[in-house]
Amino acid sequence: MKISTATAPSVSVDSSYSAPPPVKQKTDAIAAASAALENAFAQRCPQSLRLHQRALNVFPGGVTHDNRHLSGPSHFVRKAQGARKTDQDGNRLIDYWVGHGALLLGHRRLEVIEAIHLAAQDCTHPGACHEREVVWAEQVQRLIPTAERVRFTASGSESSALAVRLARAWTGKNLIVKFEGHFHGWLDHAVEAIDLPFDTPWSSGVPSAVRALTKVLPAGDLNKVESFLKRNDDVACIILEPTGASGGSVPLRPEFLKGLRELTSRYGVALIFDEVITGFRLAPGGAQERFDVMPDLTCLAKVLAGGMPGGAVCGTREAFAAMEFTKDSKRDRVKRVAQYGTFNASPVCAAAGAATLALIEDGNACNKAEAYATKLRSSLNTLFRREGLAWAAYGVSSVFHILTSDPCTGQPLRDGKIEAADIDPVILKQKGALDGLLRRALMLEGVDLPPGRQAWISAAHGETELSETLYAFQRAIGRLRELGCL
Repeated sequence: MKISTATAPSVSVDSSYSAPPPVKQKTDAIAAASAALENAFAQRCPQSLRLHQRALNVFPGGVTHDNRHLSGPSHFVRKAQGARKTDQDGNRLIDYWVGHGALLLGHRRLEVIEAIHLAAQDCTHPGACHEREVVWAEQVQRLIPTAERVRFTASGSESSALAVRLARAWTGKNLIVKFEGHFHGWLDHAVEAIDLPFDTPWSSGVPSAVRALTKVLPAGDLNKVESFLKRNDDVACIILEPTGASGGSVPLRPEFLKGLRELTSRYGVALIFDEVITGFRLAPGGAQERFDVMPDLTCLAKVLAGGMPGGAVCGTREAFAAMEFTKDSKRDRVKRVAQYGTFNASPVCAAAGAATLALIEDGNACNKAEAYATKLRSSLNTLFRREGLAWAAYGVSSVFHILTSDPCTGQPLRDGKIEAADIDPVILKQKGALDGLLRRALMLEGVDLPPGRQAWISAAHGETELSETLYAFQRAIGRLRELGCL
């Protein structure tokens, strides 16, 4: 069965969903549905089930990344190609993880794989400088408007930490300002206000004295930002995801970015764009190119390294001045920003990154992925309307989000009556009881959707994947309805 991908006309806000059942009834139905879905998964994916049991014996929580933790057994993937991957039991799935957003070109892009093979044949770790790292950095400089200087790291979290250190050295100040819900990695400086409730630390093991150096503000309110800067003269930097929290699931308007640029310049504060998700995806030059707002420092990872481990910080010469070596040994010992990293810009990662950026440079990959995402969001909203569900698909560029948890918001958002940027961030960040069930039901229908509120598109996704995805959503919704939780 095929579903039309045409954009549907808007409809009235109050006609497509009925009142939810009583809480006890709904809770019981969700628990029963979850048990049924896990039983179906166990039958479909016995090898994943066995590997999950083995993983529990070696990994805390059974996973090596918290986002791969599920309420039931983990899903194990054996190989991938293009927009699809094959699990340990031979089931093929359309992939909306695409390497946690890293694989804008899709899995196993030939040019990238060949570059990796060639680099590995030369050396995997020379313990020295090499040409490939220079080529890679020059690619970053050509694409990112503010990349006068580049320094590689091994991950996005490391990039965030280095950017903050550079900002503190440059300004001579200490405090970090971040916004509610924005994610900047897992290191100590970034654990504040990532998930609801925002006043609860995201991780234990971080001293209160360290946490006190990070100040959290609500996003989108320039008046509150200016008021804070007026009252605090020790702010080194403001760091944010330029499209909004969780890859844009709580979106920001571009005007907010422009206002931040003006305020940070006026108050002597470094502006850091965390473009780990948006870099090379919203445009070859990232969010700063798309919105024409230039930060002082930019954090990069994911697409940057073409599916291999890698991150970077880039920015102005002034912001990087404290990292330069001089002939003054005393200054270099006590005044210089230090950064090490055994695997920074390793030849294999540099080769993959340079090959990827060369393919992205003309903008075609970004445009293709975004066109698919636009059509997918529109088509999902048509499907949700037909199914009588007050759910909404939304997003910017080739990242998309699905809101299932708030019918009063979902329906008008779905039908274009309101914009996501006008919705209470708590609503957009709140995980719904149906999110995990929908993900598992989709997995059983051949679509792998990440948990939480964001998923990614690659340039390898095409019309066949779109049609099959919509059919999988329809069947998953039917499955959840049969289980009594819709």
